[in-house]
Amino acid sequence: MSNRKVSRRQFLVISATGAAGIVLAACAGAATTAPTSAPAATAVPAATKAPAAAANTPTAIPTQAATATAVPTTVTSQYKEAPALAELVKAGKLPPVDQRLPTNPLTLSPIDSLGKYGGRLRGYYSYEGYWEESQYGHSPLRWIDDGLGIAPGIVDKWSTNADNSVWTIHIRQGLKWSDGVACTVDDVLFWWNDLSQATDPANIDSVPDFGQDANGKLITLKKVDDFTLTMTYGTPAPLTAKRLAMWVNGNIGPRWIAPMHYLKQFLPKYNTAVKDMKSLQTNILFRNNPDCPSLDHWLCTQYVAGTSRKADRNPYYYAVDTAGNQLPYIDGSDEVHVSDPQVALLQIRQGSIDFQNFCDLATADISTLKDGQDAGGYDVYLWDSGSGTEQMYFWNYDFPDKAKRDLYRTPAFKQGMSFALDRATMQKAIYYGTGYITTGTMSPKAFEFNFNADAQAYFKKATDAYSAYDPAKAATLLDQAGCKKGADGKRTMPDGSKLELRIDLPGDASKECTDILDIARKNWEAVGLTIVVNTITPTAMDALWHSGKGDIHTNWGVGDGPDHLLYPSWMVPNEPDRWAPLSGRLLQFAGTPTEKLEADKAPWDRQPPRFNKNDKEYIGSGVEKIHAIYAKAILEPDEVKRAQMVWQMWDIHINEGPMFIGLVANPPKPIIVSRKLTNIPKREQLKLGGFWGPWIIPCPAVYNPETWSFL
Repeated sequence: MSNRKVSRRQFLVISATGAAGIVLAACAGAATTAPTSAPAATAVPAATKAPAAAANTPTAIPTQAATATAVPTTVTSQYKEAPALAELVKAGKLPPVDQRLPTNPLTLSPIDSLGKYGGRLRGYYSYEGYWEESQYGHSPLRWIDDGLGIAPGIVDKWSTNADNSVWTIHIRQGLKWSDGVACTVDDVLFWWNDLSQATDPANIDSVPDFGQDANGKLITLKKVDDFTLTMTYGTPAPLTAKRLAMWVNGNIGPRWIAPMHYLKQFLPKYNTAVKDMKSLQTNILFRNNPDCPSLDHWLCTQYVAGTSRKADRNPYYYAVDTAGNQLPYIDGSDEVHVSDPQVALLQIRQGSIDFQNFCDLATADISTLKDGQDAGGYDVYLWDSGSGTEQMYFWNYDFPDKAKRDLYRTPAFKQGMSFALDRATMQKAIYYGTGYITTGTMSPKAFEFNFNADAQAYFKKATDAYSAYDPAKAATLLDQAGCKKGADGKRTMPDGSKLELRIDLPGDASKECTDILDIARKNWEAVGLTIVVNTITPTAMDALWHSGKGDIHTNWGVGDGPDHLLYPSWMVPNEPDRWAPLSGRLLQFAGTPTEKLEADKAPWDRQPPRFNKNDKEYIGSGVEKIHAIYAKAILEPDEVKRAQMVWQMWDIHINEGPMFIGLVANPPKPIIVSRKLTNIPKREQLKLGGFWGPWIIPCPAVYNPETWSFL
């Protein structure tokens, strides 16, 4: 699965089919269950953290090692558990905690203090799939420090050979699914062989990035023993550890492991009574199927579609705190479905919500939220979004009409449109002066913009290019591009014909998007451009862009990181959704038997529409140059050299672009936190001030909800 379509909301709409969010909730006004006093809270010294940078300044960080080592674990002879689980053990309904934990459990350090067992977290959800974003339980590895480092997950040790072509992965010995069944390498191989497209295109999972080498060939997974697996690539694969830390690996993003003992019954291969994959697609969604075993810290125990979800603690969860207390501290969560942002705002202000980080509220709502803090018994934390731009615009670099395609590939034309935009007004009116003005880049949190002074200087160069509001300069550049004003004051195509710029807009576009479009449209019309807004259904929007016939796209933002090469689609066209759809499709089919088929047809008439490497529209283009650098970068083992290659690709964006127009980046996102909760980090406790936006760094899962506790 590709990265979220940049907007969290859009990704949730297109992801699988289930429901929800740790945006946990209970009925409005319900009281939080009082926590059981289980061990007493004990202060834990906070880890040393670099102060968060100002919103528009990346923070310098040390270069990360090419391969990671396991985090030291607690040495204890006996673990402690929640009182409710201890009662079940006493009654003979559950094995002792030492038998439920792996031999080497994951140790998580609470950010403030050791917590207390008990309580239920209340929240709400509005979009499908958010529940998984709160739980990192299925991930082999985990991002830490806002994406600056990698730590163990269900895997406790990993290593690679000299050229990064063979990776050895060790799953925690004694790891168990939530029903107590052993979790082993066989569950990884079951996912690979039976659920991914490794063997059958009809299967439910596609092959993830870490499942292919740089030439697009499938890797070889080999079982060494029950807990040890090798992943062998045909080329160097230095990004593998980072790719294994991406997403939550459970229904959102690529899976990596699945409960073989439960899911076999839904596959025709193992059950002749089953004829297709439909029942598997439903039953694998543990977010709403209480019967499906999971590795997360909370388990869905009751689900009513479009109404509510209840979740309870996983007695087999594999993590402990630094004192050997099995996590999570909180007993479970209760959430209700809320589709109206104003209803959500009311519930928060009434004190009915304990935690919410994806609250579907805008920067404009922050003052209202803060006004209600004392009455509602909550605080508003402001985490950075981590976006390289919130809303943005991009032209179709592969437009079918040659005259317009040439115009959309002309730097002066695109730079002119960029200089015409009054970003300061947008920043003030839409984001209340927060964030920073930008031409548009990948996330300011990304390694390539942070690892030393040169990286920071490059970031400034990239984000400042063409971002000033200068209508006179815009007019000069548009003239240089051949788009002169006619007698009516409207600019024409270079050949004198009518120039009409169509903004393709999905019907469910956000208010933020439409408010910004109102400003942008006036700015562009002020320099003589004719703007037509084309509002269509989201499904039609996808079809339009996948066909290569879109014009100018909006309602997306750019937030990906922490490494440009992990999800490079804004920088490197590698799929058909973004600014070079046919070029992106070329990269998808490169090296496959389909690559050269239908060469006699126009690229837009092929099925699916795509360029091949011999098409004149591709040869010599900026995309071809980017693709060439990218092919080398993903093989480069040295992280600093890879970063420098990223700069080379961004140089093409700057010199031959911009390829997309950014506006305002990295505004804060409101996080609702009950004053009864502890161990939820404030912005100043986070390495880079937070990284809310990208789905590939799952939020709030990266902030360890297992360690959150009621006071």
